[in-house]
Amino acid sequence: MEGGWPPTVTSLTEEAVFAGLETETPKNNPESAVGVPCLDDEGVIHDDSMLVNPLPYSNVHSPAKGASEDGGNAERAKRRRRAPTTFRDDSADMSNEQLRILQQAVENSRAENVSVDVVIEEAPTYHPSVEEFKDPIKYIASITPVASRYGICKIKPPDGWRNPTSLDFKSHERFATKLQRMILMQEGRAMGDGKRYNLKEYEEMAGDFAKKWFEGHFENPESVTLDDLEKAYWKLIKNADESTEIEYANDLSTQEFVSGFPLHQPSDPPLGSTDAAFGTPEYYRICGWNLNNISSWPGSAIRCVTHSIDGVNKPWLYLGMLFASFCWHREDLYLASINYMHYGATKQWYGIPGSKAKAFKSVLEKQLKLRFAEVPDLEHHLSTQLAPQTLMQNNVPVTKLRQSAGEFVVTFPGAFHAGFSFGQNCAEAVNFATREWLDFGAQAVADYRLRGKKEVLSFDRLLFSLTYRLGELSLASVEMLLAHLEALRLDEAHLRRALFESGVQDVSRVASPPALGKMSAEIPEKVACYDDQRVCAACSHTCFLSAVCCHCSERRAACPRCVDLLCSCPRANKYLLEWHTDAEIARVVAMTQGHIRRAQRAASATS
Repeated sequence: MEGGWPPTVTSLTEEAVFAGLETETPKNNPESAVGVPCLDDEGVIHDDSMLVNPLPYSNVHSPAKGASEDGGNAERAKRRRRAPTTFRDDSADMSNEQLRILQQAVENSRAENVSVDVVIEEAPTYHPSVEEFKDPIKYIASITPVASRYGICKIKPPDGWRNPTSLDFKSHERFATKLQRMILMQEGRAMGDGKRYNLKEYEEMAGDFAKKWFEGHFENPESVTLDDLEKAYWKLIKNADESTEIEYANDLSTQEFVSGFPLHQPSDPPLGSTDAAFGTPEYYRICGWNLNNISSWPGSAIRCVTHSIDGVNKPWLYLGMLFASFCWHREDLYLASINYMHYGATKQWYGIPGSKAKAFKSVLEKQLKLRFAEVPDLEHHLSTQLAPQTLMQNNVPVTKLRQSAGEFVVTFPGAFHAGFSFGQNCAEAVNFATREWLDFGAQAVADYRLRGKKEVLSFDRLLFSLTYRLGELSLASVEMLLAHLEALRLDEAHLRRALFESGVQDVSRVASPPALGKMSAEIPEKVACYDDQRVCAACSHTCFLSAVCCHCSERRAACPRCVDLLCSCPRANKYLLEWHTDAEIARVVAMTQGHIRRAQRAASATS
């Protein structure tokens, strides 16, 4: 069948495989499933007898009933165009009368959020020397054991740092904004579409708003402190007037708009290969603290991702105004992030360490029971702003810091963070990954599968790509990598045996999927687009090692765990496509083990 999916086993060519596979995630059909485990919200199996083949090694299961169809993320028109994690909500179009009704309906939950004076612990601030500042990945790794306990930290560059930030305020290029209705932010319904502005227009709008707000709320605006504004902000969140609306220019692609950092030039040396004199024009182009460079810096676990993903390995630009908010969220795949303030007013940050994420989610669900019924994956949306006092009263530790122009803020893997601006400012942010992230990345994949949320990039593929760069990783990093590779190997071997024993056809001897789906040292756009097409119809996981297909469907596939959620056909009608054999997976694991043994011997010889 021309362009059909799945192809016949005698016509598996690179052009045919996944040629017509839809990227839209179909709805789950639990009624047609056979042997579906009973899971609680944490993915724990309560009745192993429900499983046809219980997995002894995996902590990742099929999505729970009620998982959202698309995980809250729209599909990208192009691979690098990542949909913003904010979303448009119908409540943005509510009338004032409807808003009053909504307020009345949630009055009981507001009663739990009365203001009380609590002391919020300050997150640490670090002052690296010029020498320490040479390698951002190594430096951040060195402070992680302590700083990660706070979820966030601030880094002040050495004296003499002067990044040549340059934005053209004469430019007529317009950008989109998000409308934040403060009356809705505590209810998880914060974002709609704002107006479009150029830089000068946005500056004028933000200035006018701040002037009117100060004059309407303070007799002497010149004497207002940041502490006064912080209290005023949370008062607005809890008791906002329906006319309080903020327009936040967030998630602006630096590839389409502009970056505040100078770009690395083709004539410049490779990243991390040489040092330029601190503070020189060349330094700012090639240093790792340039946010266009840090994701690709030696030692970053996402360095092998060579296609552009906005916000992940290509920075986003943020233009803020008084009370412009970023609501509680974690980064994609629970990555670390780094934010730099180019200029403007101070920004208030709050952080919750990744180790306390479960406690945060419990409070969020408690406070917003009705909203979670509507949006089960609400935690993955940037739409909810809960006061630190509310969280702390429920035994969730919160820390805070204030970021000024010229300072960096790091959020650690898995950490929830939120905040707002005290006035007009411009910041830029991107993700990166130190070795500690791998465990959090694996947890993110488990959480995503429960909710049917698609990965922004294939975590499984990334693990295998890292084996091409073992020499760049520390021994501890490689040991962590090995643990995840071994878990994948055991899971895959068990699943394949169970599938074949239950009647799924083994076509490995007559069908070879295209090499584009195999492991590779780098992950360019062509490879990432291919991965986007082999997504499980049930849990949205990328089927990197293998996929189950059925003769009844030309456009659907499932990961081995979701075989009975693919369709209601008997297993004998289905077959397994393998991009990597058990032997190939075992060789990668053995190679990684060998690297660790050699590194350990070398370390012993020098000690």
